[in-house]
Amino acid sequence: MHDPLPGALPGTDAADVLIVGAGPAGSATALTLRAAGVPRVVLVDRAAHGSPERAALRVGESATPNVGPLLARLGLPDDLGRLGHRPYHGNLSLWSGDGETADDFLRRGSGHGWHLDRARFDRWLRDAAVERGARLLAPATLAGVERRPEGGWTVGLRDADGRRSVTARVVVDAGGRRAPLATALGARRRRLDRLIALAVEAAPAAGPAGGGFRGRSFVEAVEIGWWYAAVLPGGRAIVTLMTDDDIARAAGLAGADAFRSAWAATSRLRDLVPPPEDGPGAGAAPAVFSAASQHVDRAVGAGWIAVGDALIGFDPLTSSGIAGALDDALAAADTILRWFSGDGAAARTAAIGYARRAEDTLRRYLAERTRHYTAGGRWPDAPFWSRRAAR
Repeated sequence: MHDPLPGALPGTDAADVLIVGAGPAGSATALTLRAAGVPRVVLVDRAAHGSPERAALRVGESATPNVGPLLARLGLPDDLGRLGHRPYHGNLSLWSGDGETADDFLRRGSGHGWHLDRARFDRWLRDAAVERGARLLAPATLAGVERRPEGGWTVGLRDADGRRSVTARVVVDAGGRRAPLATALGARRRRLDRLIALAVEAAPAAGPAGGGFRGRSFVEAVEIGWWYAAVLPGGRAIVTLMTDDDIARAAGLAGADAFRSAWAATSRLRDLVPPPEDGPGAGAAPAVFSAASQHVDRAVGAGWIAVGDALIGFDPLTSSGIAGALDDALAAADTILRWFSGDGAAARTAAIGYARRAEDTLRRYLAERTRHYTAGGRWPDAPFWSRRAAR
């Protein structure tokens, strides 16, 4: 057992750090804090292990080559092939109107990334945090948070037994795009667009039609947005249409027939991953996820900090989500450790540094996002593209 940190709150339901959200950002924060010797780290996950919610179709299946070194910094194996994930060597795209282009990671001087089974990847990180001593509360959701007059927080949680409270010195929002903790503490979400992902799984083409696609992601721009496809570890392909929610609603794209028709109208995707045979009722309706670019207006406050999608939600086009989540976790954990150092000046400097890091990340991301969409603007007057060109 570790001795409590100076200033630790007493009681068995007390934590040094309570983290709301057990995705990559939350689990990586817990891993880093435990590795640094923080004794009582609590992870709150709204989904139970093996639950349908946890196993549901997920977007964000690609881990870019920089994810491996970040996993190594967390003390984890960086060869995800041993865990059943597939190597990801680069991207094929029909984007700018110049025909199909290939971007192989080796040409950038980096190794390969991974096409992930996201549910398995997330569970692996969470289990690693628990094996290192983090305490998992799942399924549980945030019910409220209040600052304690004597310092720290009282966090209300809802679980299968009703409502419970946990006291914590520091709280971390790793709760995804809803940023439930940061918004409860007064931060405001800034949504920059209305992007959604409509996703299904399907069988990739066999033989030459789909041969060059395996091990790569494919992106095809269309007037209403863009399509993404990749072969997942189980051999099935994920097919995703990224568009704005009002465009999808007007075209009825959440329905199986309209989604299949749009898929069948693509130039190249339909060859790599054929849509279901035409006909009413053929194919499944897509699962719909928010993929909007967004951020909270405050990354950090006295005794709290935001990481991952709760801090900045990236457009999937930039493939920044998982790497950004792990990098946030490392930076946030370093900030929290400064808070626990007992050096007030160092604690303030660390918080200011984390806030500035978030501002710099957001600025770089928005510039990259604009550059990507400007390069693909074959339909400058179409709503989807004109909205992005304006930023």
